[in-house]
Amino acid sequence: MSEAVLQTRALRKNFGSLEVARDISLALSRGCRHALIGPNGAGKTTLINLITGQLKPDAGTITLEGEDITAAPAAARVRKGLTRTFQINTLFPDLTPLEAVTLAICERERVAAQFWRGLTSQGAIVDESIAILERLGLGNAATRATRTLPYGQQRLLEIALALATRPKVLLLDEPAAGVPKDESAMLFDVIAALPDDISVLFIEHDMDIVFRFATQIIVMVSGGILLEADPQTVRDDPRVREVYLGAAMAEPLLELEDVRAGYGEAVVLDGVSLSLPVNGSLALLGRNGVGKTTLLLASMGFVGIMRGAVRLGVRDISRLAPHRRAQAGLGWVSQERDIFPSLSVEENLTVAARPGRWDTSSIYALFPRLRERRGNMGNQLSGGEQQMLALARTLMTNPSVLLLDEPFEGLAPIIIEELTGAVRKMIDDEGVAIVLVEQHAEVALRLTRDAVILERGMIAHRAPSQELLHDHATLERYLGLKLG
Repeated sequence: MSEAVLQTRALRKNFGSLEVARDISLALSRGCRHALIGPNGAGKTTLINLITGQLKPDAGTITLEGEDITAAPAAARVRKGLTRTFQINTLFPDLTPLEAVTLAICERERVAAQFWRGLTSQGAIVDESIAILERLGLGNAATRATRTLPYGQQRLLEIALALATRPKVLLLDEPAAGVPKDESAMLFDVIAALPDDISVLFIEHDMDIVFRFATQIIVMVSGGILLEADPQTVRDDPRVREVYLGAAMAEPLLELEDVRAGYGEAVVLDGVSLSLPVNGSLALLGRNGVGKTTLLLASMGFVGIMRGAVRLGVRDISRLAPHRRAQAGLGWVSQERDIFPSLSVEENLTVAARPGRWDTSSIYALFPRLRERRGNMGNQLSGGEQQMLALARTLMTNPSVLLLDEPFEGLAPIIIEELTGAVRKMIDDEGVAIVLVEQHAEVALRLTRDAVILERGMIAHRAPSQELLHDHATLERYLGLKLG
Protein backbone atom coordinates (compact mmCIF):
# COMPACT_ATOMS: atom_id res chain seq x y z
CA MET A 1 0.00 0.00 0.00
CA SER A 2 1.34 3.46 -0.87
CA GLU A 3 1.79 6.20 1.71
CA ALA A 4 -1.48 7.56 3.12
CA VAL A 5 -2.54 10.96 1.82
CA LEU A 6 -5.34 11.23 4.41
CA GLN A 7 -5.29 9.52 7.79
CA THR A 8 -7.41 9.59 10.93
CA ARG A 9 -6.35 8.14 14.28
CA ALA A 10 -8.79 7.28 17.07
CA LEU A 11 -11.36 9.95 16.16
CA ARG A 12 -14.11 10.29 18.73
CA LYS A 13 -17.22 12.45 18.91
CA ASN A 14 -20.14 12.55 21.33
CA PHE A 15 -23.37 14.53 21.30
CA GLY A 16 -24.10 14.51 25.01
CA SER A 17 -24.31 10.84 25.99
CA LEU A 18 -24.70 9.71 22.37
CA GLU A 19 -21.44 8.37 20.90
CA VAL A 20 -21.49 9.11 17.16
CA ALA A 21 -17.84 8.44 16.33
CA ARG A 22 -15.93 5.75 18.20
CA ASP A 23 -12.14 5.44 17.83
CA ILE A 24 -12.18 5.75 14.03
CA SER A 25 -8.81 5.09 12.40
CA LEU A 26 -8.50 4.90 8.63
CA ALA A 27 -6.04 5.73 5.86
CA LEU A 28 -6.60 6.68 2.22
CA SER A 29 -3.75 6.11 -0.22
CA ARG A 30 -3.19 8.40 -3.17
CA GLY A 31 -5.59 7.68 -6.03
CA CYS A 32 -7.73 5.23 -4.06
CA ARG A 33 -11.45 4.64 -4.69
CA HIS A 34 -12.98 3.73 -1.32
CA ALA A 35 -16.64 3.40 -0.34
CA LEU A 36 -18.06 4.15 3.12
CA ILE A 37 -21.18 2.12 3.87
CA GLY A 38 -23.34 1.24 6.86
CA PRO A 39 -26.95 1.21 8.04
CA ASN A 40 -28.84 4.44 8.68
CA GLY A 41 -27.44 6.30 11.66
CA ALA A 42 -24.09 4.47 11.56
CA GLY A 43 -22.17 7.76 11.57
CA LYS A 44 -21.01 7.98 7.96
CA THR A 45 -21.77 11.64 7.32
CA THR A 46 -20.63 12.48 10.85
CA LEU A 47 -17.22 11.04 9.93
CA ILE A 48 -17.11 13.17 6.77
CA ASN A 49 -18.05 16.22 8.84
CA LEU A 50 -15.22 15.48 11.27
CA ILE A 51 -12.66 15.01 8.50
CA THR A 52 -13.65 18.22 6.70
CA GLY A 53 -13.91 20.41 9.80
CA GLN A 54 -17.67 20.81 9.95
CA LEU A 55 -17.49 19.12 13.36
CA LYS A 56 -14.71 19.24 15.94
CA PRO A 57 -13.62 15.83 17.29
CA ASP A 58 -13.55 15.25 21.04
CA ALA A 59 -10.38 13.19 20.61
CA GLY A 60 -8.09 11.86 17.89
CA THR A 61 -6.14 13.37 14.99
CA ILE A 62 -6.54 14.00 11.26
CA THR A 63 -3.54 14.35 8.94
CA LEU A 64 -3.36 15.36 5.29
CA GLU A 65 -0.09 14.46 3.57
CA GLY A 66 1.50 14.15 6.99
CA GLU A 67 0.33 17.55 8.24
CA ASP A 68 -1.92 17.60 11.30
CA ILE A 69 -5.12 19.43 10.28
CA THR A 70 -7.25 18.42 13.29
CA ALA A 71 -7.67 22.03 14.41
CA ALA A 72 -7.65 23.63 10.94
CA PRO A 73 -10.81 25.51 9.85
CA ALA A 74 -12.89 23.94 7.08
CA ALA A 75 -11.88 26.59 4.52
CA ALA A 76 -8.19 26.02 5.26
CA ARG A 77 -8.63 22.28 4.67
CA VAL A 78 -10.12 23.00 1.25
CA ARG A 79 -7.11 25.13 0.36
CA LYS A 80 -4.83 22.28 1.43
CA GLY A 81 -6.65 19.89 -0.94
CA LEU A 82 -9.45 18.31 1.11
CA THR A 83 -12.81 18.85 -0.60
CA ARG A 84 -16.29 17.41 -0.18
CA THR A 85 -19.74 17.41 -1.73
CA PHE A 86 -23.01 17.26 0.21
CA GLN A 87 -26.14 15.10 0.08
CA ILE A 88 -28.15 18.26 -0.60
CA ASN A 89 -27.20 20.45 -3.55
CA THR A 90 -25.39 23.64 -2.53
CA LEU A 91 -25.37 25.35 -5.91
CA PHE A 92 -25.97 28.90 -7.18
CA PRO A 93 -29.30 28.49 -9.02
CA ASP A 94 -28.99 31.78 -10.95
CA LEU A 95 -25.43 31.24 -12.17
CA THR A 96 -24.50 29.13 -15.15
CA PRO A 97 -22.16 26.16 -14.63
CA LEU A 98 -19.41 28.13 -16.38
CA GLU A 99 -19.88 31.09 -14.05
CA ALA A 100 -20.03 28.88 -10.94
CA VAL A 101 -16.87 26.91 -11.75
CA THR A 102 -15.05 30.09 -12.79
CA LEU A 103 -15.98 31.70 -9.47
CA ALA A 104 -14.65 28.65 -7.60
CA ILE A 105 -11.33 28.82 -9.47
CA CYS A 106 -11.09 32.57 -8.82
CA GLU A 107 -11.55 31.86 -5.11
CA ARG A 108 -8.86 29.18 -5.26
CA GLU A 109 -6.48 31.65 -6.90
CA ARG A 110 -7.51 34.39 -4.41
CA VAL A 111 -8.80 36.69 -7.16
CA ALA A 112 -12.52 36.23 -6.46
CA ALA A 113 -13.14 39.99 -6.45
CA GLN A 114 -12.23 40.10 -10.14
CA PHE A 115 -15.12 37.76 -10.97
CA TRP A 116 -17.58 40.61 -10.48
CA ARG A 117 -15.53 43.00 -12.64
CA GLY A 118 -15.56 40.80 -15.71
CA LEU A 119 -13.20 38.07 -16.80
CA THR A 120 -11.75 39.44 -20.02
CA SER A 121 -8.29 39.37 -18.44
CA GLN A 122 -8.79 35.92 -16.90
CA GLY A 123 -8.71 33.79 -20.03
CA ALA A 124 -6.69 31.00 -18.40
CA ILE A 125 -9.28 30.64 -15.62
CA VAL A 126 -12.17 30.48 -18.09
CA ASP A 127 -10.27 27.90 -20.16
CA GLU A 128 -9.74 25.75 -17.05
CA SER A 129 -13.46 26.04 -16.20
CA ILE A 130 -14.47 24.88 -19.67
CA ALA A 131 -12.02 21.97 -19.49
CA ILE A 132 -13.50 20.79 -16.15
CA LEU A 133 -17.06 21.02 -17.44
CA GLU A 134 -16.23 19.13 -20.64
CA ARG A 135 -14.45 16.39 -18.65
CA LEU A 136 -17.68 15.84 -16.72
CA GLY A 137 -19.90 15.95 -19.81
CA LEU A 138 -21.33 19.38 -18.98
CA GLY A 139 -19.87 21.28 -21.90
CA ASN A 140 -23.22 21.64 -23.69
CA ALA A 141 -24.86 22.93 -20.48
CA ALA A 142 -22.12 25.41 -19.59
CA THR A 143 -24.16 28.54 -20.32
CA ARG A 144 -27.57 27.41 -19.02
CA ALA A 145 -28.90 28.63 -15.68
CA THR A 146 -28.17 25.97 -13.07
CA ARG A 147 -31.81 25.83 -11.95
CA THR A 148 -32.82 24.59 -15.43
CA LEU A 149 -30.45 21.60 -15.41
CA PRO A 150 -31.70 18.04 -14.80
CA TYR A 151 -30.91 16.84 -11.29
CA GLY A 152 -28.25 14.43 -12.50
CA GLN A 153 -26.36 17.26 -14.18
CA GLN A 154 -26.66 19.37 -11.03
CA ARG A 155 -24.96 16.58 -9.09
CA LEU A 156 -22.20 16.53 -11.71
CA LEU A 157 -21.84 20.28 -11.31
CA GLU A 158 -21.25 19.74 -7.57
CA ILE A 159 -18.31 17.52 -8.52
CA ALA A 160 -17.10 20.09 -11.05
CA LEU A 161 -17.01 22.73 -8.31
CA ALA A 162 -15.06 20.34 -6.12
CA LEU A 163 -12.55 19.69 -8.92
CA ALA A 164 -12.11 23.44 -9.32
CA THR A 165 -10.39 23.45 -5.92
CA ARG A 166 -7.75 21.01 -7.25
CA PRO A 167 -8.39 18.44 -4.51
CA LYS A 168 -5.96 15.81 -3.35
CA VAL A 169 -8.80 14.05 -1.49
CA LEU A 170 -12.45 14.18 -2.62
CA LEU A 171 -15.17 13.13 -0.17
CA LEU A 172 -18.55 12.48 -1.85
CA ASP A 173 -21.59 12.24 0.43
CA GLU A 174 -24.15 10.19 -1.51
CA PRO A 175 -23.37 11.77 -4.89
CA ALA A 176 -26.19 9.79 -6.55
CA ALA A 177 -28.84 10.67 -3.95
CA GLY A 178 -32.11 11.41 -5.72
CA VAL A 179 -30.64 10.64 -9.15
CA PRO A 180 -32.55 8.13 -11.34
CA LYS A 181 -30.92 4.71 -11.59
CA ASP A 182 -29.79 5.06 -15.20
CA GLU A 183 -28.23 8.48 -14.51
CA SER A 184 -26.51 7.33 -11.29
CA ALA A 185 -24.51 4.71 -13.21
CA MET A 186 -23.37 7.42 -15.63
CA LEU A 187 -22.47 9.70 -12.73
CA PHE A 188 -20.26 7.01 -11.19
CA ASP A 189 -18.63 6.35 -14.54
CA VAL A 190 -17.54 9.99 -14.38
CA ILE A 191 -16.29 9.55 -10.80
CA ALA A 192 -14.35 6.43 -11.77
CA ALA A 193 -12.63 8.40 -14.54
CA LEU A 194 -11.38 11.17 -12.24
CA PRO A 195 -7.59 11.77 -12.34
CA ASP A 196 -5.55 8.99 -10.74
CA ASP A 197 -3.86 11.37 -8.30
CA ILE A 198 -7.18 12.22 -6.57
CA SER A 199 -8.17 9.97 -3.66
CA VAL A 200 -11.93 9.40 -3.48
CA LEU A 201 -14.05 8.29 -0.52
CA PHE A 202 -17.78 8.08 -1.27
CA ILE A 203 -20.87 7.26 0.77
CA GLU A 204 -23.46 5.24 -1.13
CA HIS A 205 -26.43 3.03 -0.23
CA ASP A 206 -26.77 1.28 -3.59
CA MET A 207 -24.67 -1.85 -3.09
CA ASP A 208 -24.54 -2.57 -6.83
CA ILE A 209 -22.74 0.74 -7.32
CA VAL A 210 -20.51 0.19 -4.29
CA PHE A 211 -19.31 -3.23 -5.44
CA ARG A 212 -18.83 -1.98 -8.99
CA PHE A 213 -16.74 1.10 -8.31
CA ALA A 214 -15.00 0.68 -4.95
CA THR A 215 -11.63 -1.06 -4.64
CA GLN A 216 -11.90 -0.98 -0.84
CA ILE A 217 -15.00 -0.75 1.39
CA ILE A 218 -15.24 0.62 4.92
CA VAL A 219 -18.26 -0.66 6.86
CA MET A 220 -19.50 1.48 9.77
CA VAL A 221 -21.91 0.44 12.52
CA SER A 222 -22.93 2.45 15.60
CA GLY A 223 -20.23 5.07 15.14
CA GLY A 224 -17.31 2.67 14.65
CA ILE A 225 -15.63 0.73 11.86
CA LEU A 226 -16.82 -2.87 11.70
CA LEU A 227 -14.70 -3.92 8.72
CA GLU A 228 -12.37 -2.49 6.10
CA ALA A 229 -11.64 -4.83 3.21
CA ASP A 230 -11.93 -5.51 -0.51
CA PRO A 231 -15.45 -5.87 -2.00
CA GLN A 232 -15.49 -9.68 -2.08
CA THR A 233 -14.43 -9.99 1.55
CA VAL A 234 -17.09 -7.48 2.57
CA ARG A 235 -19.73 -9.29 0.51
CA ASP A 236 -18.93 -12.61 2.18
CA ASP A 237 -18.57 -11.36 5.76
CA PRO A 238 -21.44 -12.72 7.94
CA ARG A 239 -21.31 -9.65 10.21
CA VAL A 240 -21.97 -7.34 7.29
CA ARG A 241 -24.86 -9.49 6.08
CA GLU A 242 -26.23 -9.48 9.63
CA VAL A 243 -26.11 -5.70 9.80
CA TYR A 244 -27.81 -5.20 6.45
CA LEU A 245 -30.37 -7.96 6.91
CA GLY A 246 -31.20 -6.72 10.38
CA ALA A 247 -30.55 -9.99 12.20
CA ALA A 248 -28.73 -8.15 14.95
CA MET A 249 -31.53 -5.67 15.58
CA ALA A 250 -33.22 -5.53 18.97
CA GLU A 251 -36.96 -5.47 19.59
CA PRO A 252 -38.95 -3.42 17.03
CA LEU A 253 -39.18 0.26 17.87
CA LEU A 254 -42.76 0.51 16.57
CA GLU A 255 -44.98 -2.51 16.02
CA LEU A 256 -48.55 -3.00 14.84
CA GLU A 257 -49.95 -6.48 15.42
CA ASP A 258 -53.12 -7.68 13.68
CA VAL A 259 -54.62 -4.19 13.77
CA ARG A 260 -58.22 -3.69 12.73
CA ALA A 261 -59.35 -0.06 12.68
CA GLY A 262 -61.87 2.24 11.05
CA TYR A 263 -64.55 4.85 11.56
CA GLY A 264 -67.74 3.84 13.34
CA GLU A 265 -68.72 0.49 11.89
CA ALA A 266 -66.70 1.01 8.73
CA VAL A 267 -63.55 -1.13 8.75
CA VAL A 268 -60.63 0.51 6.92
CA LEU A 269 -57.70 -1.59 8.15
CA ASP A 270 -58.05 -5.31 8.70
CA GLY A 271 -55.31 -7.56 10.05
CA VAL A 272 -52.38 -5.19 9.51
CA SER A 273 -49.11 -6.28 11.11
CA LEU A 274 -45.81 -4.47 10.59
CA SER A 275 -42.76 -3.41 12.54
CA LEU A 276 -40.19 -0.62 12.36
CA PRO A 277 -36.71 -1.35 13.74
CA VAL A 278 -34.40 1.09 15.48
CA ASN A 279 -33.07 3.53 12.83
CA GLY A 280 -35.59 2.05 10.38
CA SER A 281 -37.40 3.87 7.60
CA LEU A 282 -40.63 2.55 6.10
CA ALA A 283 -42.61 3.78 3.09
CA LEU A 284 -46.39 3.17 3.17
CA LEU A 285 -47.65 3.05 -0.40
CA GLY A 286 -50.99 2.43 -2.07
CA ARG A 287 -53.71 4.07 -4.09
CA ASN A 288 -56.02 6.66 -2.56
CA GLY A 289 -58.44 5.28 0.00
CA VAL A 290 -56.60 2.06 0.86
CA GLY A 291 -55.93 3.06 4.48
CA LYS A 292 -52.48 4.64 4.55
CA THR A 293 -53.40 7.74 6.56
CA THR A 294 -55.74 5.67 8.72
CA LEU A 295 -52.79 3.46 9.64
CA LEU A 296 -50.86 6.52 10.85
CA LEU A 297 -53.92 7.84 12.68
CA ALA A 298 -54.40 4.48 14.39
CA SER A 299 -50.73 4.43 15.37
CA MET A 300 -51.04 7.92 16.84
CA GLY A 301 -54.35 7.23 18.59
CA PHE A 302 -56.60 9.53 16.60
CA VAL A 303 -58.50 6.48 15.33
CA GLY A 304 -59.38 3.74 17.78
CA ILE A 305 -58.49 0.14 16.99
CA MET A 306 -61.12 -2.59 17.11
CA ARG A 307 -58.61 -5.40 17.41
CA GLY A 308 -54.88 -5.92 17.74
CA ALA A 309 -52.14 -3.89 19.40
CA VAL A 310 -49.82 -0.93 18.84
CA ARG A 311 -46.49 -1.07 20.68
CA LEU A 312 -43.73 1.48 21.06
CA GLY A 313 -40.70 -0.54 22.07
CA VAL A 314 -41.97 -3.06 24.63
CA ARG A 315 -44.79 -0.78 25.76
CA ASP A 316 -48.36 -1.38 24.60
CA ILE A 317 -49.76 2.05 23.74
CA SER A 318 -52.99 0.81 22.13
CA ARG A 319 -55.22 2.52 24.72
CA LEU A 320 -53.20 5.70 25.24
CA ALA A 321 -54.59 9.07 24.14
CA PRO A 322 -52.72 10.84 21.32
CA HIS A 323 -50.97 13.31 23.64
CA ARG A 324 -49.78 10.42 25.82
CA ARG A 325 -48.37 8.68 22.75
CA ALA A 326 -46.57 11.88 21.85
CA GLN A 327 -45.09 11.99 25.33
CA ALA A 328 -44.06 8.35 24.93
CA GLY A 329 -42.07 9.17 21.79
CA LEU A 330 -44.33 9.22 18.73
CA GLY A 331 -44.01 12.30 16.52
CA TRP A 332 -46.81 13.24 14.12
CA VAL A 333 -46.61 15.52 11.07
CA SER A 334 -50.05 15.74 9.48
CA GLN A 335 -51.05 16.80 5.98
CA GLU A 336 -52.63 19.96 7.45
CA ARG A 337 -49.30 21.11 9.02
CA ASP A 338 -51.16 22.72 11.97
CA ILE A 339 -48.56 25.35 12.80
CA PHE A 340 -49.47 28.29 15.03
CA PRO A 341 -50.10 31.17 12.59
CA SER A 342 -49.82 33.94 15.20
CA LEU A 343 -46.50 32.71 16.62
CA SER A 344 -43.10 33.34 15.08
CA VAL A 345 -41.05 30.50 13.62
CA GLU A 346 -38.85 30.39 16.71
CA GLU A 347 -41.86 30.49 19.03
CA ASN A 348 -43.46 27.61 17.10
CA LEU A 349 -40.28 25.63 17.71
CA THR A 350 -39.71 26.45 21.36
CA VAL A 351 -43.31 25.90 22.41
CA ALA A 352 -42.94 22.22 21.48
CA ALA A 353 -39.41 21.70 22.78
CA ARG A 354 -38.45 18.75 24.96
CA PRO A 355 -34.91 17.86 26.08
CA GLY A 356 -32.88 15.84 23.58
CA ARG A 357 -30.62 15.96 20.56
CA TRP A 358 -32.93 18.29 18.59
CA ASP A 359 -32.85 21.94 19.63
CA THR A 360 -33.12 25.22 17.72
CA SER A 361 -29.44 25.07 16.77
CA SER A 362 -29.67 21.61 15.19
CA ILE A 363 -33.02 22.48 13.59
CA TYR A 364 -31.60 25.61 11.95
CA ALA A 365 -28.64 23.58 10.70
CA LEU A 366 -31.09 21.15 9.07
CA PHE A 367 -33.39 23.91 7.77
CA PRO A 368 -31.32 27.06 7.05
CA ARG A 369 -34.40 28.68 5.52
CA LEU A 370 -36.12 28.60 8.93
CA ARG A 371 -33.14 30.36 10.51
CA GLU A 372 -33.59 33.16 7.98
CA ARG A 373 -37.32 33.37 8.76
CA ARG A 374 -37.14 32.78 12.51
CA GLY A 375 -38.73 36.14 13.32
CA ASN A 376 -41.62 35.78 10.85
CA MET A 377 -45.11 34.75 11.91
CA GLY A 378 -46.39 31.35 10.85
CA ASN A 379 -48.94 32.89 8.50
CA GLN A 380 -46.18 34.83 6.73
CA LEU A 381 -44.48 31.67 5.48
CA SER A 382 -44.90 30.01 2.11
CA GLY A 383 -46.50 26.55 1.95
CA GLY A 384 -43.10 24.91 1.67
CA GLU A 385 -41.73 26.88 4.63
CA GLN A 386 -44.80 25.95 6.68
CA GLN A 387 -44.15 22.29 5.91
CA MET A 388 -40.52 22.66 7.03
CA LEU A 389 -41.73 24.31 10.23
CA ALA A 390 -44.29 21.55 10.88
CA LEU A 391 -41.58 18.91 10.51
CA ALA A 392 -39.07 20.92 12.55
CA ARG A 393 -41.55 21.55 15.34
CA THR A 394 -42.23 17.82 15.66
CA LEU A 395 -38.49 17.11 15.78
CA MET A 396 -38.25 19.56 18.68
CA THR A 397 -40.30 17.07 20.72
CA ASN A 398 -37.38 14.64 20.20
CA PRO A 399 -39.52 11.69 19.14
CA SER A 400 -38.21 8.13 18.84
CA VAL A 401 -40.45 7.54 15.79
CA LEU A 402 -41.63 10.13 13.27
CA LEU A 403 -44.90 9.61 11.36
CA LEU A 404 -45.04 11.69 8.15
CA ASP A 405 -48.32 12.00 6.25
CA GLU A 406 -47.84 13.30 2.69
CA PRO A 407 -45.12 15.84 3.61
CA PHE A 408 -44.44 16.78 -0.03
CA GLU A 409 -48.04 17.21 -1.17
CA GLY A 410 -48.68 20.32 -3.25
CA LEU A 411 -45.13 21.67 -2.98
CA ALA A 412 -42.96 23.08 -5.76
CA PRO A 413 -40.23 20.74 -7.06
CA ILE A 414 -37.43 22.90 -5.62
CA ILE A 415 -39.05 22.74 -2.16
CA ILE A 416 -39.57 18.98 -2.48
CA GLU A 417 -35.87 18.64 -3.27
CA GLU A 418 -34.96 20.68 -0.20
CA LEU A 419 -37.31 18.73 2.06
CA THR A 420 -36.26 15.31 0.78
CA GLY A 421 -32.66 16.31 1.39
CA ALA A 422 -33.52 17.18 4.99
CA VAL A 423 -35.46 13.93 5.52
CA ARG A 424 -32.60 11.93 4.02
CA LYS A 425 -30.17 13.66 6.38
CA MET A 426 -32.46 12.86 9.33
CA ILE A 427 -32.53 9.19 8.36
CA ASP A 428 -28.92 8.67 7.31
CA ASP A 429 -27.04 11.02 9.64
CA GLU A 430 -29.24 11.24 12.71
CA GLY A 431 -30.77 7.75 12.67
CA VAL A 432 -34.34 9.08 12.98
CA ALA A 433 -36.86 6.26 12.56
CA ILE A 434 -39.70 7.25 10.22
CA VAL A 435 -42.89 5.93 8.70
CA LEU A 436 -43.63 7.85 5.50
CA VAL A 437 -46.93 8.01 3.63
CA GLU A 438 -46.30 9.55 0.23
CA GLN A 439 -48.09 9.52 -3.14
CA HIS A 440 -44.80 10.15 -4.95
CA ALA A 441 -43.73 6.50 -4.78
CA GLU A 442 -40.33 7.07 -6.35
CA VAL A 443 -39.49 9.77 -3.82
CA ALA A 444 -40.62 7.59 -0.90
CA LEU A 445 -38.68 4.54 -2.11
CA ARG A 446 -35.48 6.52 -2.64
CA LEU A 447 -35.70 7.87 0.91
CA THR A 448 -36.53 4.69 2.83
CA ARG A 449 -35.08 1.27 3.53
CA ASP A 450 -38.27 -0.81 3.46
CA ALA A 451 -41.71 -0.51 1.90
CA VAL A 452 -45.23 -1.82 2.38
CA ILE A 453 -48.07 -1.59 -0.14
CA LEU A 454 -51.63 -1.47 1.18
CA GLU A 455 -54.59 -2.76 -0.83
CA ARG A 456 -58.16 -2.66 0.52
CA GLY A 457 -56.96 -2.11 4.06
CA MET A 458 -54.55 -5.04 4.08
CA ILE A 459 -50.86 -5.45 3.34
CA ALA A 460 -50.54 -6.71 -0.22
CA HIS A 461 -46.78 -6.53 -0.67
CA ARG A 462 -43.59 -6.04 1.38
CA ALA A 463 -40.08 -5.49 0.03
CA PRO A 464 -36.86 -3.53 0.54
CA SER A 465 -37.40 -0.10 -0.99
CA GLN A 466 -34.59 -0.37 -3.52
CA GLU A 467 -35.88 -3.74 -4.69
CA LEU A 468 -39.43 -2.43 -5.08
CA LEU A 469 -38.19 0.66 -6.91
CA HIS A 470 -37.04 -1.61 -9.74
CA ASP A 471 -40.01 -4.00 -9.58
CA HIS A 472 -42.01 -2.22 -12.25
CA ALA A 473 -44.65 -4.92 -12.54
CA THR A 474 -45.58 -4.67 -8.85
CA LEU A 475 -45.63 -0.88 -8.91
CA GLU A 476 -47.90 -0.88 -11.93
CA ARG A 477 -50.18 -3.56 -10.49
CA TYR A 478 -50.81 -1.92 -7.12
CA LEU A 479 -50.13 1.77 -7.77
CA GLY A 480 -50.79 2.16 -11.50
CA LEU A 481 -47.27 3.57 -11.72
CA LYS A 482 -45.35 3.04 -14.94
CA LEU A 483 -41.62 3.55 -14.76
CA GLY A 484 -39.32 3.57 -17.75
